[in-house]
Amino acid sequence: MLSPTRATSAAAAPAKPDRARLVAQLKNLEALIAKLDLDEQEQGPDKGKGKGKEDIKLNKRMRKMLARKEQENGPLPPSLANAPKRHVALLFSYEGWAYSGLAYQPKGVYTPLPTVEGTLLAALEKARLIEPIDEGEGFGCGFERCGRTDAGVSSSAQVVNLWVRSDLDDPMLLRGRELDPDSVEGRRHARSRSPSRERARSDSEASTSSSPQRPPKARTDVEIPYVTLLNKHLPPSIRIHAWSPVSATFSSRYSCIWRHYKYFFSTSPAHALLATRFDFGAAYKAAGLYPEHASPDWKDRLARVNWHGLELDVELMKDAVRRLVGEHDFRNFCKVDPPKQLPIHVRTVISATIDPLEGEGDDMFVLNLRGGAFLYNQVRHIVAILFLVGARLEPPSIVDRLLWTSDRTPHTVSTSIYSSTSPDYAPIGGGAGGPTEAEEVEVLDRKPGYQIASDLPLILWQCGFNSHEFTWRTDNVPRPGDVNGSVSTYLDHNGRERQPVDPNETFRKQYLEMRETYLEARLKSIALKHHLASYAFLAPPSSADNNNNKVEEDPRVRYTPLGAGHHIRTTSYSPLLSRQRAELPEVLNARWAAGRGRARMARRDENKEKSDREREANLKIREEAFEAAARRREANGDGVSVSATETPVSGAQTQVKGES
Repeated sequence: MLSPTRATSAAAAPAKPDRARLVAQLKNLEALIAKLDLDEQEQGPDKGKGKGKEDIKLNKRMRKMLARKEQENGPLPPSLANAPKRHVALLFSYEGWAYSGLAYQPKGVYTPLPTVEGTLLAALEKARLIEPIDEGEGFGCGFERCGRTDAGVSSSAQVVNLWVRSDLDDPMLLRGRELDPDSVEGRRHARSRSPSRERARSDSEASTSSSPQRPPKARTDVEIPYVTLLNKHLPPSIRIHAWSPVSATFSSRYSCIWRHYKYFFSTSPAHALLATRFDFGAAYKAAGLYPEHASPDWKDRLARVNWHGLELDVELMKDAVRRLVGEHDFRNFCKVDPPKQLPIHVRTVISATIDPLEGEGDDMFVLNLRGGAFLYNQVRHIVAILFLVGARLEPPSIVDRLLWTSDRTPHTVSTSIYSSTSPDYAPIGGGAGGPTEAEEVEVLDRKPGYQIASDLPLILWQCGFNSHEFTWRTDNVPRPGDVNGSVSTYLDHNGRERQPVDPNETFRKQYLEMRETYLEARLKSIALKHHLASYAFLAPPSSADNNNNKVEEDPRVRYTPLGAGHHIRTTSYSPLLSRQRAELPEVLNARWAAGRGRARMARRDENKEKSDREREANLKIREEAFEAAARRREANGDGVSVSATETPVSGAQTQVKGES
């Protein structure tokens, strides 16, 4: 029997969140039981009394398990800890539904599912590419993410940068050059210094120092195959696509030019079935036999079902989404996050369009949203408002009202329908006798209450970097210009001649593994579509066709779509502007700073000088990235604000520290 192309691990990469939550709880309980058993054995004069053989065996097994875990996550041996370090960027994808968000959570913080960064950092440790992480900023290896995604949100091309172990003698091409510790390059290089690079020898090392030692292993001329190595330690739900050497001053966060999100949605509950032909095979057709309940008129009956607002008007949504483009105050399109203490909520949306999702059916559309930075839950708030517009519960002009805040930008004023300079100018009073000046429009500084859209259909698709930042590679084959660019074969640590990893085989293997996951999900969706069709055969006739049907539908029923098939059923809809409003962001920030966040704010004040220096260095990196992009646009004669010549690579990013 042929074995599968890869072994899947349900515990490592669960497909169902409920199962994954139970698996994580079982692992935590096992570790806790093992620790309690060991503590009980080591305490008191009566240790070990009253224990049976099975208990002793269990404790030995647990002791071995804990010892093995400690060895895996312990400090690197001196030969690896003192190895050269290089600054790299990793390009990877992850399935958001299998994780409790991207960001690492400190030990002791419970999450129902693992986090993406926690899983990635654990793989880096197991691969001996970094030291055991320090829970401070950068985790002791200068780790930076391009952008943070929430629980349930996926990414097709996230980028992180960090310092990892290298097999080359001088991977950063310093050649003995001294760096100014106060320069941006010097500060970034300092992140590569592991705490164990200059650590003292242990007693066991000292006791054997006088004994004959084996000669140190020779360094190789070819780099570590980072992609292959890391994917061996990662679940299938996280895949490293490529790695690239980057300069010491590169920051996946501050060097990013733009971020592109996609949100997928359906405009009709029934269109997917109405546009599909469900046959019963050639044998049924030849005999002219069909199941009685699957009469040919089932599609007519399904088409006459009243979905009460779940069939979206795409043209209205397109009218609303175009109003988001430009620089605006998006306080009413986000969740205020007091720990970040954001003073303003002004962001720039470079482009926002609703487009057909090619190849996925006429009812499937995608929101393409591209911008420089995004606030906490901003994209899902935007989608929720677009759904209200598409369901004809709110007019497209609701976007203009939500953007009309006390921090409204000049662009907002010039493009809003409430400004006399706008081509879409519409006085509130409808013309004669009504307010005609923008100043008379009510300022909306407090967000009205509404539920944000589902997280499942949202992905971080791509982000733009200056093309000179990367030389992406899926293998360890030296490239022209590399420090080892002329190497074709090399001697490994044991002196045996080797060749670099075959890039074709590496690509083929990983592509087929990822396609296996995709095809499995696609086949499941086909099966579920047939389940849905089998039930749709039973669609009831309309009241006009059935005189015996005395039950009349309630005309007040409305369904508010939330994405991914979710919706809210109500019998009365409250207009958005008449709903209860949240407190001002300034009030929420001040309350948190004086209460739960008092200790954190005190630490920020203590570290203010250091944080200011770091911020200055990071803003310089950002400034240089945007200047390079501007020079490239000028050279290409491109006058748009963000050019397509910047390399789309990944991520979501922020303008100032603390944004989402």
